[in-house]
Amino acid sequence: MGHDHREKSRYFPWEGIMNTKSQRRLYFILAMVAILAVDWLSLAALAQEELSAETSKVLSQMDQASKILSTLTADVIQTKVTVVVNDTSVETGKLFHKRGKNYSKTKLEYDNPELKTLLIEKGKVWIYEPRINRLQEFDLGKDHSQAEFFITGVGQSGANLSKSYNVKFLNEESVNEIKTAVLELKPKSDKVSSMFSKVQLWIDQTRWVPIQTRLTETSGDYFTIQFNNIQLNPHLSDRIFKINAPPNVEKIKPLG
Repeated sequence: MGHDHREKSRYFPWEGIMNTKSQRRLYFILAMVAILAVDWLSLAALAQEELSAETSKVLSQMDQASKILSTLTADVIQTKVTVVVNDTSVETGKLFHKRGKNYSKTKLEYDNPELKTLLIEKGKVWIYEPRINRLQEFDLGKDHSQAEFFITGVGQSGANLSKSYNVKFLNEESVNEIKTAVLELKPKSDKVSSMFSKVQLWIDQTRWVPIQTRLTETSGDYFTIQFNNIQLNPHLSDRIFKINAPPNVEKIKPLG
């Protein structure tokens, strides 16, 4: 198998292998993850704008919910909208999330438009596409928990979010008959804000977890994830967080 030896982008080393429309959807997720993980540790020193009473209340409730969350499952609908060409692509699947004091595991099993598995564990992400028998592996960087949050909607407390983003309460909205508080997050890092203008979270005001997230690029394109049929703290075996690929699977890692 030949390799492309051109210099890869520091933040997007996998872009050379994203050729089909399905792979480009994966590329968008991974690009989003990489950018949002950049400079996470250094951002804590940046000043947070003064929080409104409504914003502080929502973040506080999210903190409390985060402390008691150990597992989560949900049905997922991911929608990528490219505004300029008026293109919308949708993927659906099932989310499994498990975490403890020193670990976190997340698995997305896609069932439409094609079967695909995404696994996040130990600071890495694996993507298995059975149709082409390919397993791709990527490194999420030092602080993978924030990157994981923007794929799954879980795993970050309100306090952690306010370290890297100026957080603002926008309004209350009903999403699928669930009352939510809508937060807008604007990145403090110039690197992040040059790619993504804002992140919006729709927080369930009963369970205080996101039931919808939307990340908007500076171009106006946006990526929305909806979480339906959310189950908090169900029993999840570690066996769920495995990828059952055959021995002859094609394994791909980005070139350094």
